[in-house]
Amino acid sequence: VEQVLKAGQAAQRGAKHQRVELEFDGLVRDCLELVRTRHHLQAKALRYDNAATNGNPPRVFGDAEELRTAVSNLIDNAVKYSGDKVDVAVRVAADQKNVVLQVQDRGVGIPPEELKRIFRRFYRVSNRTLAHVKGTGLGLFIVRSIARKHGGKVFAESAGEGKGTTFTLELPRSATSVNGA
Repeated sequence: VEQVLKAGQAAQRGAKHQRVELEFDGLVRDCLELVRTRHHLQAKALRYDNAATNGNPPRVFGDAEELRTAVSNLIDNAVKYSGDKVDVAVRVAADQKNVVLQVQDRGVGIPPEELKRIFRRFYRVSNRTLAHVKGTGLGLFIVRSIARKHGGKVFAESAGEGKGTTFTLELPRSATSVNGA
């Protein structure tokens, strides 16, 4: 029910949101801890690399709750689709224009022909070995909707079944983050 409500909110255009400047690194760390606790994971199962700071943590302008939802969905999916051994790498990087989050798993992978479809509402890759993985087919739709609302984008890469998946979320970097103010 929560996912259906979030999907409805995420798809709404013109709705009022609490947009503030956020330190993206801190938001990602919070989401990592939430997922680690939810799935009872060891510290080494979720690795974090922040290649973005140079003493100036990247900031984005947006709705904190929505961005937490997007980041948590990506990390949660990586864990759920990892198979027996969870090994997820999360990385934040930034350039002058964007803050980039990459979530990479070594799990079940996605057939290349499915990569564009996975962001559709209620879409799930048909795979009998994944029948035990619960989901509504809304998580990635929500992530894409939130990314677009924030002027960003999300996409997935996979070499195919059994070869893991990398999700990349790109968001515009806030002006103060770029200028160092």
